Amino acid sequence: MPAAGLVLEHVDERPGESAMWDRLYGLWNDHEAQLERELGREQAAGMLAEAHRRRPTMAGRRAVLLTLYRSPDPPGPPRVPATIREGLEIPERNRT
Repeated sequence: MPAAGLVLEHVDERPGESAMWDRLYGLWNDHEAQLERELGREQAAGMLAEAHRRRPTMAGRRAVLLTLYRSPDPPGPPRVPATIREGLEIPERNRT
C-alpha cells in the first residue's frame, strides 16, 4: 500500500461474512430451477458457476474492510487530479 501512496487507517474484521456467502451460495444451488425460471438460464448459470467456484474457498477466508487514505500532498502548487474519481477523493484536511 505505501508504494501506491496509501496509508492504512483501520481494519474492520467481518467474522460472519464468509458464513453469509456460504449460505447464499448453498441457496443458489438448492434453488437452481427457480433461478433459471425467474432470472433466465444465462444469469442463473453465471450465479451457479460463481457458487461452485467460490463456495469451497469460504471456510478459510478472512473478510475485512480496510479504511485507507492517501498521504497528504507535499507543499507546492496544487496537483490536478488525473481522473474524475481521483478528484472526488476527500483530502486529509477535510476528514472528520
